[in-house]
Amino acid sequence: MVEVEEKYGFPLFARQSSVVNLGKNEKLVISDIWSFWDYVIKKASSDRKKEEFLRSLLEQAKHFYQSAEGSPVKSQPLLYYYSFLNLSKIMINIRGTFGPSRMYMHGMKEDHKHKFINSEIVKQRQKQQIVQVAHELVSLFDPGITTSDLTLNTKNILNHCVGVHRAYSEIYSQSEIFVRIRKYHLYKHGKALIFKAMLQCSSAQSTDLIARGYSISIDEDGNTIYTESINMNSYQPKRADYANLSAQIKNKGIWYFIGNSGYTMYLSTCPDNRYSQESIIYMMMFYLGSITRYHPYMFDKIFSDKEQWLMSEFLGTQPKQFLYLATANVLGQSVLKAYASF
Repeated sequence: MVEVEEKYGFPLFARQSSVVNLGKNEKLVISDIWSFWDYVIKKASSDRKKEEFLRSLLEQAKHFYQSAEGSPVKSQPLLYYYSFLNLSKIMINIRGTFGPSRMYMHGMKEDHKHKFINSEIVKQRQKQQIVQVAHELVSLFDPGITTSDLTLNTKNILNHCVGVHRAYSEIYSQSEIFVRIRKYHLYKHGKALIFKAMLQCSSAQSTDLIARGYSISIDEDGNTIYTESINMNSYQPKRADYANLSAQIKNKGIWYFIGNSGYTMYLSTCPDNRYSQESIIYMMMFYLGSITRYHPYMFDKIFSDKEQWLMSEFLGTQPKQFLYLATANVLGQSVLKAYASF
């Protein structure tokens, strides 16, 4: 086997095609996400009308996000959600052909049921004449998601949010579900493209991962190894091969967050609600934004004291995760932030 260079956002973000050609398909290190998106819009827009539409959305997204950062915790969710909503309209237009003349709707609704653990979010069905932003966005991150209505329990989907998972597990007295990928390599052997990852894993977790469909083995040094591979049409991997292997890995399930040293990745032993980070953060921000908009007087009743701490952790850490992870995912390139902490 011969080790292969990792590029095109592999293994997390590789796509069949790029939105714009940036950084020779390598990692992008940026200091200002908003200026970066302004540049992407200019590069990707095919006409002046579309560019003006997308830039107006970007201006609103930036304003709402920066306002949220300086607001009290209970005021933040609605501002962050409106930021994400406008940024999401840009993302689905970058990857699709909706345009400024279409009608855009949230495409979600919530039912708080007077208690967070019972609350539900409904991702509403795809429509033809109306752009359901939630469906179109989540479909970018979770391509297999149903086009019909999908009802989800808020507590359950938050289980797969890596950034708050330890707090979540502590509050709800459950075992952690994530298995960390310690390191990984990409190889080719003949026309096979092979991903091998070393896991920080117990034997019980290995059994659970096998039950989830992962290919798990033990190497000669006793390390737990996760393997995925595809067959290529030629002996040299093309962009499509990176994208196909990435899609196969993501279809099995891989979770991640961005930190000061790059991306940390995990597999999950939990069989339920295996949605992507980006989708979870977006849907949860809609839910929290709806509470603060329509039921602010019920905030303390819907969330227990411990859950209020969990929501504070979520709001303090996940907005920036969404900005950078969603950007990387849509563009199909790894994106890192320069000179700042996460």
